Amino acid sequence: MASSASSPAGAAPVKATKLHVWMQGDTLKDINIVALNAEFSKQHPGVTVDLQEQTWTDYSTKVTTGLADTSGAAPDVLELGNTQVAQFAGAGALATLNATDFDNSSTWLNGLKASATYDGKLIAVPYYAGVRVGIYRTDLAKTAGVTPPFNSLDKLQAGAVKLMKGHPASYSGLYFPSQYWYEGLSFVWDAGGDIAKQDSDGKWTGTLDSAASKAGLTRLKAFVDATSRGGDGQTEANDALVMAQGQAAMFIDASWKPGAVTDPKTGNPKLTGKVGVFTVPGSKPGTVMPQFLGGSDIAIAGKTPNMALATAYTKMLTGQKYQAVLASKGYIANSSSFKPKTGDATAAVVVKAASNGRFVPNSNNWSKVEDGNVLQNMFDDILSGSATVDDAAKDASDKITDLLNS
Repeated sequence: MASSASSPAGAAPVKATKLHVWMQGDTLKDINIVALNAEFSKQHPGVTVDLQEQTWTDYSTKVTTGLADTSGAAPDVLELGNTQVAQFAGAGALATLNATDFDNSSTWLNGLKASATYDGKLIAVPYYAGVRVGIYRTDLAKTAGVTPPFNSLDKLQAGAVKLMKGHPASYSGLYFPSQYWYEGLSFVWDAGGDIAKQDSDGKWTGTLDSAASKAGLTRLKAFVDATSRGGDGQTEANDALVMAQGQAAMFIDASWKPGAVTDPKTGNPKLTGKVGVFTVPGSKPGTVMPQFLGGSDIAIAGKTPNMALATAYTKMLTGQKYQAVLASKGYIANSSSFKPKTGDATAAVVVKAASNGRFVPNSNNWSKVEDGNVLQNMFDDILSGSATVDDAAKDASDKITDLLNS
């Protein structure tokens, strides 16, 4: 998918330049990348956009190799998952950027802005976000007299318990698998805790064993014990299937998961029109539960010979016009200035959920924590009952301290 344009009549000849762009396929059709590239080439005569569609599988390895390419084919502009930015920033592979060069920088979503910043410097530009919401069977809720949205975590728990009545002991009011670290962290953040803190000398210290973090973990344990069944040793991968098979009235996951519940091939199409969403509430009435804000950022290679063009392309891709296109297709745009369309209840829920987005420690060693399953194991130990909150949190904090400083 490349676009080019020649110099306008009478204009000075422009040296042909090829801008190499690496993007994941997720958004390309929805953002209308063909039109974007054509517009960019029209504004920059003589420039060809060499768009190379990528996949997330082994992408970190491919980026490492690609950025080291000296043949002239290395990416100038590249999409990175927001947990990948620190890895490459820490290696010095990405260019430092100026926020004022890009649209809406003063209203970028906090969780995405944090992921695009490393060592106090802007290393990437937020592209789009994904967030988790509550997903529920509207028909079952109506029959049970349960009425989302819920004003507090206690109200959500009470509603989930009510939805369990009349069902087998294996039925979940709100299915919550024990290795679900993304949503488990929400309880930690909601209680005022965090994964780790960085001192002024750059050293990281795991803080899951702090009083606030342990309070959140203890509340999570009580919540899951009261509402969820059958999730020991499981990740969130099959939560939509659990609902589709009639084993749960609610779960918490990505805002697109209702479609997985009703999918004709892998879900239960009989539930079409019977699955709704709500913003997960915090423990304090009237608040929104903090959520890990996933998504992508756009970075520029540190060794690009086309810095000005790469900056201009990144500005267009992440700017007002094309972010509005993404927002109109149901994505969470990179700025809080985008409001849900009138009457779009799902979009309103998603935007509200994203308003309290959080992020993992912005360390180039964070991938070691994920690869080591440190958080998955901690939550599994706590929620399955194989370890106390104190012991599991201390063990995880010690490992996080070691890994982030390694």
